[in-house]
Amino acid sequence: MRFSPGLWMMVDVTEEGSGSAEQRLYGAVARWNADTGYGLTDLIHAACQALIDGLDSPTLRELAGASVRDPSWDIRQLVAKSLEELKIPYPGTVPPGFALATGGGVARRPGVDSLRLEVTPAPGDVGGFQVLVSINGTEMTSAAAGLGMDPYDLLVPTNCLVAGSQPRTVPIARCQCGVYGCGSTDVTITRDGELVHWDWSIEVPMNRGVSFAATAYDVEVACVAADHSWETAERTAGRRVLTDIDRDWLRAHGLSTSWVANDYRDHELFRVALQIDGDYQVFVDTRWRGRGPEEVAREACATLALPPRQWRATWHAIKPTLIGPPKIAGPSWRPARF
Repeated sequence: MRFSPGLWMMVDVTEEGSGSAEQRLYGAVARWNADTGYGLTDLIHAACQALIDGLDSPTLRELAGASVRDPSWDIRQLVAKSLEELKIPYPGTVPPGFALATGGGVARRPGVDSLRLEVTPAPGDVGGFQVLVSINGTEMTSAAAGLGMDPYDLLVPTNCLVAGSQPRTVPIARCQCGVYGCGSTDVTITRDGELVHWDWSIEVPMNRGVSFAATAYDVEVACVAADHSWETAERTAGRRVLTDIDRDWLRAHGLSTSWVANDYRDHELFRVALQIDGDYQVFVDTRWRGRGPEEVAREACATLALPPRQWRATWHAIKPTLIGPPKIAGPSWRPARF
């Protein structure tokens, strides 16, 4: 389910509706927004259904008889006490890799889910590409924040989906406008012996985490990173630059990589955009001249391996108070024109 103040949508990937009585009550509590009142009617109905399904406690009976006109503080207390009596953890407190157990408490999730990753073009109004995530055969990114992450944000230069020895939280979906932060979905990836767990956060597409057999997960994650069949020449050059660029050298000069792409005004120019703190943008261009992406990437990296004063670059001050070029600028640096 995707939880937001005014909207939720069901994504049936694991027969969630046929889960345990504890899971159904837990899901109703997770969808409920105590501040806005969103989901309160469903919550009360879920409490009634829980009684029908065989759950029972003194406070659950009170919750089932509550009214949507009752003070939110009273509802909060009824919900918290009901979950405590039933030994159901409050939403947000289930440890990564665990799920509700029938009869109360939590249990380690079994690796029964399947994962499919695919890079496809993003919608025309956004452009570029996206990494689509399918769980148990159902595409999930559209049910999450709306759009898959760009491969540069997820797979290049580091494959962020690799399950390491320590849990990591990575963005998995962004808003349909193409901006992560306008709408966002994250997953926390946890390796747990022979299993890999995903636990959703922010705009979640379903009301439980998913768990995979580690061997199958590792293969799928490695395959999507190794598959470059979708790449355009511009994207291949970008991948090579982002992978091969000497970041330590740039960092020593106060520079970090911002983005790589063809100049939107002149597709014969391949552009590497850099940033100096929050002060300046710096652009270093390489002409295609009919060459392949590997050769263009090599030239771009060779240029960036030189001292910045030797670059032919353009600059743009991010802060309006900065009227001159950055201190590292050389004689061939010019103000950028947009």
